[in-house]
Amino acid sequence: MQMRLSRIVGVCAGCVWLVFASLPAAHAIPSFARKYGFNCTMCHSNFPRLNDFGQRYRQNGYQLPGRENDEKTVLETTTPFSARITGGYDYEKFENTPGAENLKQFRITSVDLLSGGLFATNIGYLVVFPPKIEGSSGIAAQPGTLEMGSVIFSRLSKGRGSIRAGRFEPAYDAFSVKRRLSFSPYEIYDFTFPGGIAFSDTVDGIELADRGGKGMSYAAGWINGSGTNSSDDSPQDLYLRVAKVFGAGEGQTAGQRLGMVGYFGKARPLAGGSRESFDRIGIDGSLNFDHWNVAVQLLRGSDDSSLWGTSSDADFSGGFVEGSYLPSTKLVGFGRYDWVSTPDEINQDIRRWVLGGRYYFADQLAAHLEYSHRRQDNATEAGDATEKSLFAGLDFAF
Repeated sequence: MQMRLSRIVGVCAGCVWLVFASLPAAHAIPSFARKYGFNCTMCHSNFPRLNDFGQRYRQNGYQLPGRENDEKTVLETTTPFSARITGGYDYEKFENTPGAENLKQFRITSVDLLSGGLFATNIGYLVVFPPKIEGSSGIAAQPGTLEMGSVIFSRLSKGRGSIRAGRFEPAYDAFSVKRRLSFSPYEIYDFTFPGGIAFSDTVDGIELADRGGKGMSYAAGWINGSGTNSSDDSPQDLYLRVAKVFGAGEGQTAGQRLGMVGYFGKARPLAGGSRESFDRIGIDGSLNFDHWNVAVQLLRGSDDSSLWGTSSDADFSGGFVEGSYLPSTKLVGFGRYDWVSTPDEINQDIRRWVLGGRYYFADQLAAHLEYSHRRQDNATEAGDATEKSLFAGLDFAF
């Protein structure tokens, strides 16, 4: 049965790719695009992933670079609200995964509400809210927590520098979790001690960012940190990211970007106790070759033993390598390999393969096909835990 499913998936993926490869050029994120009367390809090579201009637009506080004085506030433009919905056929099969249920059905997998724009020149904001949904047949559950809600003060000195405050996606995410092409997660960004902060989480705090000469950029943040901390614990988590782009572009769709990040935090064990130290050190690269992009992330972590309940400090490492091919703005194919080498006393290493593609019927409407295979070693007494998933559906925004 497993071999038959693999063959079916392979044939479907091959057929879809052949069809997609013969089709022509796309257009995307609605509230900002409506404001300027532009196509969404102004900021997205393939929504939701940003292109180089989209990255500059975000860094400039949601203002067109060089036209800041001509910008209009949210009270002077069309309604600054958008929504994004994803749904289709969802297949998931688990083995040796307690609590996980196999799935074979059509369903809505996610709903997001978005608002963004300017309060005034050089003062922008972004809010992303996935509404609370009680899961049911055909609809995936959502907790209804505020995903993002931040204000950004930009161009602080000589047209450079910004401060972002509130809940936001931090700069230590070299590759945006919220704007990745795949629905399957970046495993190393999700891996953390029980109850700890993951790189895939949005954070509460303040971030300072600036751009220097010769393609250099910098970002530093001070945030609340782990959810295991008490509400009266003062923020102690700090991070710093430095990146350099070689050649023209931002390293999104042009130029070659290399970066380094360091994260240093304090957290309480899930079972209670005093705050203990943990850190994350990473290097990353985004390399562009004609229609190809290669993304590489390497990350290592070191946590105090009490955060894991182990006899010695817990060290782990991992990363991912992702390749994407963009023959036109209407089509993108992607493949990724993730790995996590867990602490020795845990000994549950993780591996994941992802293969998929997206075809854009219009700026804000994409067909999405993705297959993923995940394995976690020694997850239960019965053996390794595996997850096989296939999603074929539509991703659209308005």
